[in-house]
Amino acid sequence: MFEPTASLFPRPAKLLFTVDDGWNRYLGSNGDSVSPWTRLCVERMLACGTTAMGVRRFCCSSPDCNHSRFFCQSCKSKACSSCGFKATEQWVAQQSHILPDCDWQHITFTMPHLLWPFFNNNWPLLNQLFQAATRAMLRWARKQGVEVGIFCALHTCGRQLNQYPHIHVSVTRGGLSMKHGVWKSIFFKKQAVEKIWRTAVTELLRDNHDRINPASLPGHSHLRDEKQWRRYLQAQYGRRWKVHFAKKTRGAWRSVKYLGRYLKRPPVSATKLRHYSGGAVVHNYYDHRTQQYRQKTLTQEDMMGRYIIHIPEKHFKMVRYYGFLSNRKRGELLPKVYEALEMEARKTPEQPGFAVLMKEFLRTDPYRCILCGNRLRFSSAQAGRHTTELVAERLHDIDRKRWLLAQAAG
Repeated sequence: MFEPTASLFPRPAKLLFTVDDGWNRYLGSNGDSVSPWTRLCVERMLACGTTAMGVRRFCCSSPDCNHSRFFCQSCKSKACSSCGFKATEQWVAQQSHILPDCDWQHITFTMPHLLWPFFNNNWPLLNQLFQAATRAMLRWARKQGVEVGIFCALHTCGRQLNQYPHIHVSVTRGGLSMKHGVWKSIFFKKQAVEKIWRTAVTELLRDNHDRINPASLPGHSHLRDEKQWRRYLQAQYGRRWKVHFAKKTRGAWRSVKYLGRYLKRPPVSATKLRHYSGGAVVHNYYDHRTQQYRQKTLTQEDMMGRYIIHIPEKHFKMVRYYGFLSNRKRGELLPKVYEALEMEARKTPEQPGFAVLMKEFLRTDPYRCILCGNRLRFSSAQAGRHTTELVAERLHDIDRKRWLLAQAAG
């Protein structure tokens, strides 16, 4: 696919879908398993930064300069690594003025690997995992008359881009006393939290037997009725469930930056895809068990499959807030939290836009004329095409190629 010398450099994730007509071939053989929303997200990602998304024209403000510059619109798709980077920086900046400056605890909730397949692309079920993970902390804190602050994020993939649903929770190591309005420290017992998590997940799976239909999944044909399903879940309940408690930290900035890398971006970045050669994709990842970087070779089709299964469903929120950080309580309780911690309310920061990110990472001002140094001003714009049109064209091309191949074979 590429020259051997080019394999030393990272390749944009977009090339994974375009090289050798990869996305068309994938849809031709696996199109029925790809949801319409996923097709739209991938199509927007492929059109990102091209004239298909629309163009804006900027002209130099100097009357003696005729320089013009054209900017193609971005797609803002969750499948796009470029747009995901911008969204990540904006989300991190937004959290900086909300989260209180106190001790925080980061907790990772996992489950046995035999339960992973039941959450595969089951977004209604994944939606309920948030409550299962936060139930223990909220229940324990409210028993003590304390309102804690929690933000948590869902990760559906592991380092190898495999299905690995787990929840990251960051919780304050204290809360607002609802009786006295003072800040009160609180300690979470690991064993109690783990027991409530195990119970919540197994009850969630037990109550959704009809939605999951485990007998239809590969390797689970023996789970023919609810009685066998309950017995299977009881066996998994007795297995080891790893709930990792990290050391408490002052402030939540480390957790925010860590989670931000996964919330708004696709599961794989350009730096992880080293090269494509002969239909194979080399994926670099960090192995926690060996604490070393390893490489995994996959076919282009397998890599695209692992890429798209982690694109969230439409309107699905990958991060949630609870306690005094929840939307319905934030306006009333956050000022009281700042007062109890003797903090000053921070001003809402400006979200970094296109120009700010370009200056920070590329050391260039996109709105500065490269000829005379004056500012560029907006001149005109051309609207892009609707993504549904692009998807329809692609599917039409695929059907046309099938018809031509059938004619040639006949």
